[in-house]
Amino acid sequence: MKEVVLNKLLGYLQIDEGAPIPEIGPTGPGAGTWIKGSNNTFYQATEIDITGLTVQELTFFPTSGSVQRGPVNLGLGLGYISEQILVTVTPIQSGRVPPSPGQMVYRPFGFDLEDEMEFQNIIWGRAWTWNANTALPGNFGVPINITDLGSGSPTNGDTLYIYRFVSVQGYTSGAGHFAEVGPARVIITGQLREEPEYQQIMRLRRSYELQQTYDED
Repeated sequence: MKEVVLNKLLGYLQIDEGAPIPEIGPTGPGAGTWIKGSNNTFYQATEIDITGLTVQELTFFPTSGSVQRGPVNLGLGLGYISEQILVTVTPIQSGRVPPSPGQMVYRPFGFDLEDEMEFQNIIWGRAWTWNANTALPGNFGVPINITDLGSGSPTNGDTLYIYRFVSVQGYTSGAGHFAEVGPARVIITGQLREEPEYQQIMRLRRSYELQQTYDED
């Protein structure tokens, strides 16, 4: 059994709400890595390659996850934002098929809470709801809800897929309205173990089924 720590940096996002529809703001490092989806939602998608770990016929068992992050600043008027960071074993295609190349259909939390296949696909995640702290200057955002997500299921796949969703809710557009979400580093801790051959074959079969489900039209 071998302990491993995996991590991935997710970039800063500035949202400009001076126009009727929120857009990605012009400043900040990493802004170009964000994509605007549907329903006032923005997302990042990246990967952690674990081929060097699982190629030895070992299975990765996630044991814990955490996020080191920068501050959230909100100048939205009446609005708030929801944010989710997800670690999955197959790519997410919300709505199964993107409406156009490079774009993703957004559902609440980036996935369907009632979909058992998606529950198994998400091995770890965390969701926040941010609102402005009216007791402090500087538009500091405070979390009014934090939820841990995911099945914690092991994987012997080659890749972990990392997603970060930010969705603007109940905002009022106007000059000077904005939101800033600081960079974050997601950290996944786990163990590498050798499984009996039958269990490993069944796990590979399950990974294949999940992958095929996400390729459906």
